[in-house]
Amino acid sequence: MNNQKVNNHTILVLAAVILVFVFAFSLYAYTFSHFAPVPNEVVTQNGTILFTKNDIIMGKYYFQKYGLMDYGSIEGMGAYFGIDFTGYSARLLEDYAARNLNIDPPSINNMPTIYNSSELNQIKSYIDDPIEYYSSNNTFVVPNSWAGAYNYIINYYSIYLGQNSSQYRLPPNYITNKTIIKYLSAYFLWSVLISLKGYTNGFPYIKGFTDYTENAFYSTFGMIAVIFLVGIPLVIYIIKELLSHWNDPVTKIDLPKPTKVQKIALWTFLIAAIGSGIQGLLGAYMMHLYSTPSLYGLDLLSILPFNVARGMHIWLAVYWISLTWIMFSLFVLPYFGLKITKGQMIGTTAFGLFVALGSLFGIWASYLQKIPAPWWFIFGAQGRDVIEPGSFWIIMVSIALFYVSYLYFKASRITVDLLKPFARVLSYLLLGDGIGIFIGALPIIKPFPYFTEDEFFRWIFVHANVEGFWPGIVITVLALLLVLQGLIPAGLAKVVVTIDAVTEILTGMIGTAHHYYWTGFPAIWMYIGAILSVLEAVPLGMAMGYVILASRRNKGKNLSSFQQVLINFTLVAGIGASIGVTVFGAGFMNAPIINYFTHDTQLTMAHAHLAFPLAYGLPTILMWVVAYALSGGFNEKDLKRISILPIIYGVGFYMQALISLFPMGVIQTLFTLKYGFWYIKTVTTPNGHIGFWNLSIIQNLIWLRMLGDLTAGVAIALIILYMVIRFPKALK
Repeated sequence: MNNQKVNNHTILVLAAVILVFVFAFSLYAYTFSHFAPVPNEVVTQNGTILFTKNDIIMGKYYFQKYGLMDYGSIEGMGAYFGIDFTGYSARLLEDYAARNLNIDPPSINNMPTIYNSSELNQIKSYIDDPIEYYSSNNTFVVPNSWAGAYNYIINYYSIYLGQNSSQYRLPPNYITNKTIIKYLSAYFLWSVLISLKGYTNGFPYIKGFTDYTENAFYSTFGMIAVIFLVGIPLVIYIIKELLSHWNDPVTKIDLPKPTKVQKIALWTFLIAAIGSGIQGLLGAYMMHLYSTPSLYGLDLLSILPFNVARGMHIWLAVYWISLTWIMFSLFVLPYFGLKITKGQMIGTTAFGLFVALGSLFGIWASYLQKIPAPWWFIFGAQGRDVIEPGSFWIIMVSIALFYVSYLYFKASRITVDLLKPFARVLSYLLLGDGIGIFIGALPIIKPFPYFTEDEFFRWIFVHANVEGFWPGIVITVLALLLVLQGLIPAGLAKVVVTIDAVTEILTGMIGTAHHYYWTGFPAIWMYIGAILSVLEAVPLGMAMGYVILASRRNKGKNLSSFQQVLINFTLVAGIGASIGVTVFGAGFMNAPIINYFTHDTQLTMAHAHLAFPLAYGLPTILMWVVAYALSGGFNEKDLKRISILPIIYGVGFYMQALISLFPMGVIQTLFTLKYGFWYIKTVTTPNGHIGFWNLSIIQNLIWLRMLGDLTAGVAIALIILYMVIRFPKALK
């Protein structure tokens, strides 16, 4: 491949980075003028004002301040344990109406009441008789019955979030201020209103009230059509490009041992490894909270409630992965010809640890209400699902990425021709990721006032990482390692890296729209999300093909232990993660007609727990192993043993998904159809019946997850143990 062609390919990556952000913001004005209304007032037919726009905005403010999005969800967006406050509030409305209509059929086997069609019609008339929206003065008019229902809901949440909060895995007496409860109740009821009026495409499923729309039906067919019209030709093109370089020669390059300055990164890798272990323990702790409010009888809810544990669990994963990537970059950049000083190594490590520890402490202190306004949002926790840290910490992360992007760009101008395209692609990918993360820091001072506005920016942040730029970063690093070890030709790797980066960026970033199905966005986003989401499966599926081809290409060769480590890590990461994403994600759950019933279930957890640890966790662990091997810390015998561990690690996460999370998700979907969406994330029902998490079959499935947890945990623990034991040797 000549240099001009390589340069053209890398420019395509930069063009893709620019295009996706231009595309997002070009639809910004249209989107924000067509999303669900936030009314000036919600009034009853007799003129009683129930709540105002300010009440709704303040409800969202306190929803984030108290970290309730890391406990439960609204319109299905948030954590997977606590109730969905939209669906649950709708059920409270139904139960209030049923009591006033003297409709209260006996429950069977302590399960929730099921209203028959006649009873549902009576309840619907009582609640929606009708609900009208008047755009002229931006007002919702609701039946007079809503006045009593609103007070009923306020009183219910006063108990749920107040004196009974620890029963639901929140801190004891968490929210006792009645005014705050009123604001929260207004926010929850607003979300019910926009669902009942069709602004969320019929979500959540409330029996007798809401259902999926024709848009979900037609956009799903659009997905299928796009597979044939675009997906298959794209796969053929990629295969053609791969075959053109299949027989290119390979060259194994033995890198010199790292210098003492480079070895400073080993300290960071050891800290990151310990952080990964703590993150795993937090995940196990949350598993216990799904089943019981205590940890083997030890009550930690006053210092480590569910929302705090979840926020820290997510961001420990982000930090041990991203900190490793940043320091691995500084570790390898001298091989690109770029001088890295001792000050840069120590300063970057100190900066990374300051941001990680500071933001984790901020999440803990903020959710426990130890940071006053407005500082909780800036230095504590934003309280947005997956964007937990305060805006200050998010901006610091983006600055770190911009810095490393600059270093790779600088290296791409001075390094040898073999390495130039890899350095340039990494520079562009890190740039795009930094921009996406900075968007996640918005609005910096205090929460966005509107839910849909917030979701627009929040999902740009999320996809900038897991589905936009991170896949390209991982594949570029893995491809480069395989090239240097003589396992694949350089020309083949360059084609893989550039094509994958471009397709991942375009499909992953624009495919963000599959998160806009049910949150009050215009219906056009459902079609964009469905079509682009299914195309995400192409580069992810091809990633699986790349690693299988790399393995087949080297079958029968006398590989060194280090080469076998690279092959095994890339195989498990590529195959395991691609199946987790394409089968359990883009190729299945993102179809709107399916997603309507599976959204916010443990099926999504199964997808996340296969995709994230295997696609990003495993390649990150490989970076530790590579650094230790180059430093002389791991010998041939160590590497031979370590080469088995990624397989055990992958098996553990598939056990976790297939024998625990996936079956729970299937049962949740069945119960959604039977009772409605409100039931599938309950400890108890509003009428005191048994909640979903307390069903005996679910309790058993929760504990079965431990088998997978322990299997994956053993693999990561052994790698950390090897690192601790060999650390002195690696430093010499």
